[in-house]
Amino acid sequence: MDESPDPVDVSTHQQSRPWSAGQTLALAAAVGALLPLVNMGVAMLLAGYLAAGDATFNQQLFYQQLGLSGQYLTFATLATNGAIIWAVLKLIQLRRTVGWPIYLALRMPAGSAWLTTLAGLVLLLTTSQIVGALFQRPQYPEFLLQVYVTANPLFLFWIAVVLVAPVAEEVYFRGFVFVGLRNSALGASGAIVVTAVIWSLIHLQYDVYDKVEIFLLGLFFGWLRFRYNSLLPPILAHCLVNLTALVGLASTVA
Repeated sequence: MDESPDPVDVSTHQQSRPWSAGQTLALAAAVGALLPLVNMGVAMLLAGYLAAGDATFNQQLFYQQLGLSGQYLTFATLATNGAIIWAVLKLIQLRRTVGWPIYLALRMPAGSAWLTTLAGLVLLLTTSQIVGALFQRPQYPEFLLQVYVTANPLFLFWIAVVLVAPVAEEVYFRGFVFVGLRNSALGASGAIVVTAVIWSLIHLQYDVYDKVEIFLLGLFFGWLRFRYNSLLPPILAHCLVNLTALVGLASTVA
């Protein structure tokens, strides 16, 4: 395992150290607590827009079925994940430490990182398909099928799911949270596990089986982040996972 430290891990002065583990978790939780307000704002704006163009629009039904509305989830995903990236960058700036590219390890890794990323993804996704077939799991949850067919505009849904959400989640978990936890008694191993656990738990719409799969992916993403001292491999891996899932979902709906 590559033990090369992050630039922020070898700091000797308090002002140049990243946020502590406790501070990182508290700030991350504060960002997470604000996201429902962003979602609420998106829902209200979308409801107002739809009501203005359709006299028969049922606002009560709209709010009851938000979780199945691909149109709402498209704009909510763009808004919340945009807010996450903005908040993380502001928090790093507030610390007055190194710049955010260094803090988040946005550096180009060795060429072998990309081969490892692709090989690991093929292994994990293939294993997931085999285990899912053995347990006779449906390929996609029913709510995802409903979300896809109601996504509007569809191209924005693809951008939100394949690019914006993976980048924001990796900046948040394997970027900001990982750095704070790694620079504590938890170390790299603890940071990998804790970020994977939290990341899996926030996916409230999935059942336990799916959460376990998400947790395992989180372990792999965290290992990539540590092994190559870069956030770019887990970002790529996350984007590819979502792209693969969305391509399969689109073929199922078609």
